[in-house]
Amino acid sequence: MKPDWDKLGQQYASSDSVLIVDVDCTAGGEQTCQKHGVKGYPTIKYFMAGKKSGSDYQGGRDFNALKQFVDSKLDKPVCNAVTKKGCQPSEVEWIEKMETKTLEELQTSMKEKGDELKSIKKEKSDAEKEFKEKEKAWKKREKTLTKATGYLKQLEAEAKKKK
Repeated sequence: MKPDWDKLGQQYASSDSVLIVDVDCTAGGEQTCQKHGVKGYPTIKYFMAGKKSGSDYQGGRDFNALKQFVDSKLDKPVCNAVTKKGCQPSEVEWIEKMETKTLEELQTSMKEKGDELKSIKKEKSDAEKEFKEKEKAWKKREKTLTKATGYLKQLEAEAKKKK
């Protein structure tokens, strides 16, 4: 697998959106491997833009399978704010507004966006927690109503017999 992995790395060496790396979990890379939950070797993990944790790759281990996976899942244009390469027109427009700002204004904007992102993540987490609690209550109520319906059907059938 190593030769195919190295070939894949060479294939994407100049890519803006794909970085192929390997870590030796037995020599110097132990901490990285522990951090990402690597237990067996070789393990392939892939990381999507903006995600801190990687996903386990489950596909084929030959060059063609690896390349097909990278092409379909990972090799997507990435907007480079400096060169504007890979950016959508709306992104270019926003970047051009931002690049006229001073360092201090950029730092303030970054802090504001970071705070807003934290707030949104907390709001999402709270909503997901609330939904899980409601879902649990709904399932409990559904189970109770299903039982009650069953009991009523039994009693109805018995009442019809007596009639």
